[in-house]
Amino acid sequence: MTTATHSTRADKIQEAKTTLDAHIELLAQQMSQGKSEQLVRYLEFTAQFHSYSFGNIMLILCQCPNATRVAGLRQWNRLGRHVRAGSKGIMILAPMAVWKKSDAVTEPASDDETCESERNETREKITIFKPVYVFDVSATEGEPLPTMIHSTGDASICYPALEKAVRAAGITLELVEYIPGAPTAAGVSRGGTIQIRSDLDPPEAFRTLAHELAHEQLHWPKNGSPEEPNRTIRETEADAAAFVVCRHFGIACDSADYLLLYDSNPKLLLERMESIRQTADSIIESINGALALQERWNLK
Repeated sequence: MTTATHSTRADKIQEAKTTLDAHIELLAQQMSQGKSEQLVRYLEFTAQFHSYSFGNIMLILCQCPNATRVAGLRQWNRLGRHVRAGSKGIMILAPMAVWKKSDAVTEPASDDETCESERNETREKITIFKPVYVFDVSATEGEPLPTMIHSTGDASICYPALEKAVRAAGITLELVEYIPGAPTAAGVSRGGTIQIRSDLDPPEAFRTLAHELAHEQLHWPKNGSPEEPNRTIRETEADAAAFVVCRHFGIACDSADYLLLYDSNPKLLLERMESIRQTADSIIESINGALALQERWNLK
């Protein structure tokens, strides 16, 4: 009975990984052929599900292309909604940290402090994945969902919140008439300092500042020089992250040529997309925090 359960779980995990590998391989092939439409679709999906890993975003999209908001059973119940009977769940892979015991050492039976220390020395902490199921809001019914704070797409509200997020991160923000050394540029990231042209309208200022903040998080380590030496890759990664942030807040943003993200190794492409996803998620959460604080002050 136990063996069958473990086998079923392992089969599900393998099925999910096979699906994920096939999709990232197809994505890499499409991009190598000069097609980036599917990647733009993934980036748009990332704007909706930014807190999920890029691998899980791909799994959600391939199982439920029309998904708009997903959560587990308990999360929906806490929101006053329940999943309709017979609804099919969307399987994703959830990480779980476990202790791996050394095969060469028998774990002590005693629970005293000395033996606990010995136990920890013989075990290694590893991450495994388990299949879990989430459901799209279309499969639920119940209480109306609260209005999302970002749903208006008003850059004049979102941009000041992004400014606050930048300064809260300890980054100096300077509004200038032109960018020294690059007079036609809208903004620049200098590692701890961002300069933005003061004549930009709110949507363009928001996109530009999100782009430069992405540079700060992706490409400026503590040693003071860009971590990624390839300028083309740096610009495209920052542009992709800004695209996700703009889409999340409903702010107009043209899609760039994301073919430049292509790498012949699908594994590296997936890693690169996950870095972009993490950066966009960090920026989105920072803006949401500033918006929530601003809303509380307005209610007082």
